[in-house]
Amino acid sequence: MPTHPAADEYAPYFSRYIVLVPDGDLLDSLASAHADIVRRLRAVPAGRESHAYAPGKWTVREVVQHLSDVERVMSYRLLTFARGDRTPLPPFDENTWAPASQADARPLSQLVDEFDAVRAATVSLIRGVPGGAWANRGTMSGNPATPQALAFIIAGHERHHAAILAERYGV
Repeated sequence: MPTHPAADEYAPYFSRYIVLVPDGDLLDSLASAHADIVRRLRAVPAGRESHAYAPGKWTVREVVQHLSDVERVMSYRLLTFARGDRTPLPPFDENTWAPASQADARPLSQLVDEFDAVRAATVSLIRGVPGGAWANRGTMSGNPATPQALAFIIAGHERHHAAILAERYGV
């Protein structure tokens, strides 16, 4: 099971997510944080699903789609490096993906169900990574990364957006 990664296992940008993940069992952390955000999202009234806290900011639906999209990308990167593939992986533009997802055309309940399924797949992936593979190194967006760091980025990214949903969206 992964432990908090060292600073040389990820780009400095990702430290803002990694620091949000508490010490302890990562799978427990993933489960508890996810259960909390899913509970909060399922309580959003229908009239607030398309709410954005400011002009040009994502709606609640778009944030949930973003969470699924990023978790898929980071899980793919985790899998790639865990399997020993050192092919450099390109960046992606989340601001291009958000409108292209057309998340606001889907009900929030469907987006949350999808996010639940993505998380179940992520947890299954993490459980199946062999012990020695956590330290494998790869390159994403021109920066170093390990499967261990990616697992923590996934967990911290969700916590980051859960805080934004609470503070700026009232979710």
